[in-house]
Amino acid sequence: MNHIEDRAIGTSTARLDGPGKVTGTAPYAYEHRVADPVYLVPATATIARGAVRNIDTAAALAVPGVLEVLTPFDAPRLTAEAEGEYVVLQSPEVAYRGQIVAAVIAETPEAARQACDQLAIEYDRQPHDAGFRDDHPAMYAPEKVNGGYPADSERGNVDAAFDAADVVVDEWYSTPEEHNNPLEPHTVVALWEHDELTLYDSTQHPHGVVEALAPVLGIDPSKIRVICPYIGGGFGSKGAPHAHDVLAAMAARTLPGRAVKFAVSRQDMFGYVGYRARPHRMYASPPTATGPSGD
Repeated sequence: MNHIEDRAIGTSTARLDGPGKVTGTAPYAYEHRVADPVYLVPATATIARGAVRNIDTAAALAVPGVLEVLTPFDAPRLTAEAEGEYVVLQSPEVAYRGQIVAAVIAETPEAARQACDQLAIEYDRQPHDAGFRDDHPAMYAPEKVNGGYPADSERGNVDAAFDAADVVVDEWYSTPEEHNNPLEPHTVVALWEHDELTLYDSTQHPHGVVEALAPVLGIDPSKIRVICPYIGGGFGSKGAPHAHDVLAAMAARTLPGRAVKFAVSRQDMFGYVGYRARPHRMYASPPTATGPSGD
């Protein structure tokens, strides 16, 4: 028998990462030791919809230790495969409050934060409508819903199930908007060496990071290496890469050979790294309860 078959069913199995986690010696991704790192701090949109008209970077670039300032007007270009949240700094358009609209790279995190505060960002505001409701005129059914099912597909006969039930409870249920905020925020360390990218990432799906970023960055998946020995919490929020991974890879590409460290701030954890939206209706009928005879 091999070592797995020798284990008795029902006995406890020691976790290899257990001692490191309970003693506090298991490092977060941001804490991974790299030679001569630099640090990234993003600026995020303060409007809900519109466009960035101009970004004055002079004061930020004058802060000692600042190496680069990326804006929608001069950031490295991504491929046409980039879509949704992976379209980072590719146009002045602002689609939501908290969207990344610029980024500072500096020799220290303090210099990066100071310089980011010095960015003078001008916007062209446009009206926004974020009030979701059942009768919204722009409401539409997507082609596919979660799980890949067509939105108009019928699975099972709901009416028949209700008719056959002895008791039917027809009630309204709702859940609030929820944000996953583990102790370790979304964080990544990105390093380009020649034409290969290494990411020390806090992720629940390293292979998914490769699959998502390779076409966006225009490189072969074999050129990306994702290292994640530990995760400091995820709760589902780290099942896929987000804008921070793309931005870190873009920033590191401007400074080949330097590792770019990027930890999403606690405030920005509510912005561009995903959340669970509030379903505004789960059952459309008013509350009723009937027995077998209908009374």
